[in-house]
Amino acid sequence: MKKFFILYIILIIPHCGFSPVYKSNEINYQININKIEGDKVINSKIKSEIERISDRSKQTIFNIQIDTKYEKIIATKNSKGSITDYLLIATATFIISDNEKKETIVFQEKQNVKNNSDFVEQRNYENTVKKNFATSFVKKLNLDLLSK
Repeated sequence: MKKFFILYIILIIPHCGFSPVYKSNEINYQININKIEGDKVINSKIKSEIERISDRSKQTIFNIQIDTKYEKIIATKNSKGSITDYLLIATATFIISDNEKKETIVFQEKQNVKNNSDFVEQRNYENTVKKNFATSFVKKLNLDLLSK
């Protein structure tokens, strides 16, 4: 009986219409970046991700201005007064304009990170977090643009 149940599940699940949320085969727009300001690491990753998802052959064109801000705030200190944790906050503001209207969308990401005594390793980790923030911003932007 268990074998038939497992076989039934294996045959039914692939045909249930499931598709990943972020994988869209129907990107029906082109994105042009008119202006980009702010953090260089975040901006370069956002630009490369937008170029990757944008379809240059489509007629619908969104012109975008991007402004990013990055903050590193002391979150906690130990009893000696040494910093133990930081709060990393990245904010991306997208001003989207098409032929009809102009819209502003703001996304924000936060993450706590432990302080590392090795400066180079700490900086590399922060850059990785920044790139993850940028990827998240573009995914959110893509979902928003797909709904238009």
